[in-house]
Amino acid sequence: MTDSPFIVHLDEQNFMQVVVEGSDTTPVLVDFWADWCAPCKNLMPILEKLAVEYNGAFILAKLDTEANPNVAQQLGIRSLPTVKLFKDRALVNEFMGALPEAEVRAFLDANVGPALTDEPVEEEEPAGDNPVSSAMALFEQGDAEGAKAILQAAQAEDPENVETLLALGQVCVSTGDIETAESCLKALPEDDRKGAKALRLSGILEIAKDSDTTVSPAALQAALEKDPASSEARYNVAIAQSLGGDIQGAMDNLLKLVQTDPEYKEGAPRAKLLALFNVLGDDPLVGQYRRKLFALLH
Repeated sequence: MTDSPFIVHLDEQNFMQVVVEGSDTTPVLVDFWADWCAPCKNLMPILEKLAVEYNGAFILAKLDTEANPNVAQQLGIRSLPTVKLFKDRALVNEFMGALPEAEVRAFLDANVGPALTDEPVEEEEPAGDNPVSSAMALFEQGDAEGAKAILQAAQAEDPENVETLLALGQVCVSTGDIETAESCLKALPEDDRKGAKALRLSGILEIAKDSDTTVSPAALQAALEKDPASSEARYNVAIAQSLGGDIQGAMDNLLKLVQTDPEYKEGAPRAKLLALFNVLGDDPLVGQYRRKLFALLH
């Protein structure tokens, strides 16, 4: 671990002091990781580098979920890596997965402000030379349409740029532009379609196709509680859970449908489960739920 006063190890004993009380004065970024998690090992050096570079703009607190399962369970950690940002004793934002450095930096700039360096930081690239970073910074700040415009202009100049296509697909899914997101996936070179990021986008896109944004997740849950036997209600809740980040809850509901109504919407419950496996990637939940699905089908 980088030797820095801005990076600390968490456990059950110091969590309250470091995260809850500490966030009164300085934002605390909590990295939930495990030794078996390969994406965690990709993300951690990025977080450590940025914690040093931001020079006290936030504290990086790392929690080993294997050594501290109670804390992870209490905070509803279902996928690794998960990163949560606390300010003033409250959770204010989070992300899951091993994001590239540019996206993590955009997340930090949007939520804690720029690095508190004593000297001006040299830009690695002149402004405007990295449209994907600029677009994703806007996206993290809530300006999806602005991000989309930048990425579409970049794609027009370089139609086969993989980074641009993946970013544009991600932004388009969030805005409900399913057609453009699908075209981004189709435009990827064949080999890149098998990459983790492309599979994740493909999975999210598959889920988003059945999303009804006109009804709130709370209303969908109420409909399911009113009629637990309704396949439609359970399916709609699973889709909403998927897009809302409750992947395990969504998989539980989809498994229930595979058991009780496997032919609903021409086998959609099984198809959506497979899409969620792509979203999760190397997460150990994939193996667990693949076995459950296999047991139901055989």
